[in-house]
This record gives sequence, C-alpha cells and structure tokens, in this order.
Amino acid sequence: MAFLHCESCDWQQDDFYEMDGYNPPKYLSSWNDSLCGKRSDKIDELFSKDSQFLREFGPISTREIIAKEYDKYAQRIRGMKWITREQWDRDKDTAVCPKCGDRNFDID
Repeated sequence: MAFLHCESCDWQQDDFYEMDGYNPPKYLSSWNDSLCGKRSDKIDELFSKDSQFLREFGPISTREIIAKEYDKYAQRIRGMKWITREQWDRDKDTAVCPKCGDRNFDID
C-alpha cells in the first residue's frame, strides 16, 4: 500500500488501490451476506455486544455499521486523484496538488 499526500498543505488521499491488494470495493462486498444473504434477517440486531465496542460506538445495528462503512469508503473514493499506483507513475512528473497547486508530494 502507498499513501500519497502533499507536504505543503493537508491534502491527502487513500492508499493506491490494487486488484489483488488493497481494494475497498472488494472489502465492501464482504458485507453481502448481511445485506442480502443468509444473515440478512439479523441486520437490525446489535452488531456487537462486546462491552468495549459498546463503550466506543454505542448500541449500533449491523445495518448502521454497513452504512457507515459504505459512507467512509464513498468519501475516500471521491477524494482520490490517482486511484492506482500506475496512474500516479504516469502523472507524477507533472502532478500538482489538487488543493494548493504545489508539487511537494510524499508517499508513505
């Protein structure tokens, strides 16, 4: 994985996506059983009864966990300028920050 960000401002994007590596759409599909499969009848039950989880997130249903995960990744996907490493490698010599216009990028 590679995290691209601008060192001149606070712009950043999600890690580059790979078909067989970090891949949010593939991760999101892992919720299919809860949405429309064999576990869908339990979608409105508590996601977890673990006391630590409840202290951190409150009594939240599986439906709401799934919705939050889709929201989180939708925001990340919308914020991507260069989705794959190949796109970045193609553009890096002329790339400018979408926020500040500088060329001061770093990949962690």
